[in-house]
Amino acid sequence: MTDWEKQLGRRATAVDRAKQALDEGIAAARLDGHSFREIGRWAGVNHERARTIATRINGDSRTAAERQEQTA
Repeated sequence: MTDWEKQLGRRATAVDRAKQALDEGIAAARLDGHSFREIGRWAGVNHERARTIATRINGDSRTAAERQEQTA
């Protein structure tokens, strides 16, 4: 007999990890200089959602180059 509690728990954990990896990829792509519309299209999310994710993870919505320009 299948232990549904364990099986579904493992699957839920895998989904959470995949979502976290997607969010981290979105944030990294922004730092690398890609537009939110581009990132959103690639990740299958709205560009505003991509902006929110990048800001949450990176602490800022700017690219790495834009950050360097500001400090220069």
